[in-house]
Amino acid sequence: MKTSDFILQTRSDLQEKSEHWKDEELLIKLQRAYIALQFDLPYFITSRVIAIKEGIDAYYLDLTPLKNMALRVENIHYNFVDIENFYSNVKNKTYTFSEDKLLIHPLPTKDCSATLVLKYQKELANSNCDIEIPTVYFKALRLLFLSEIHEKPTRNTKERVLSVHYIKLYDAEKNKLKTEQKMRAKNITSNYQRI
Repeated sequence: MKTSDFILQTRSDLQEKSEHWKDEELLIKLQRAYIALQFDLPYFITSRVIAIKEGIDAYYLDLTPLKNMALRVENIHYNFVDIENFYSNVKNKTYTFSEDKLLIHPLPTKDCSATLVLKYQKELANSNCDIEIPTVYFKALRLLFLSEIHEKPTRNTKERVLSVHYIKLYDAEKNKLKTEQKMRAKNITSNYQRI
C-alpha cells in the first residue's frame, strides 16, 4: 500500500469538517509512527557480508540496526552486548551497535570476512513510498498514527485525551501481534524456581 493511500484511508477517521491537516503534516506524523512501530515490532531482516580489516574495530553500515541476530567472523560466533557494557566487558568475541556503526572486540589481527544478520529500520521518504510491513501490522500502524495526530501539548485549555486513547489501543494491538505470532518460542524452561 502506498503512503498516500494509507493517509487517505486514515483521514476518514479524523472526522474533519474541513481539511484541518495538510498532507505534508500527516506524512511527517506517519513517518514517525512507522519508525516507532518498527522499533516495537522489528520486521525487516537482512544479512550483510563485511570485510574485516586488521586493526580496525568499527565498521559503518548502510542501514540503521534495530535488533541484533548474529555475527560470525570466520565461523566464530560473537556475542552481542549493549553499548553501555561493551567497553567494560572483558569477554572475548563481542559486538555492539552505535547508531549505524558496528563495533567488534577484540581488535582483528588479520583481514577476513564476517557475516552479520540483523533487523533494521526502513523509512518512508515521500508519499509515493510503499509501506512494506505485513498487513496484520496495518491496524497497529493506524492506531499509532492516530495517536501521533492527536498528540497535543499538556495543559492546553482544550486538552483532549485522544492521544492516550489511541496509545492504549496500539499497546493492546502490539501485544496481540506479539502473542499471536506463528513462529513464537514455546516451552522455554528456566533453571530457577518461581516463588
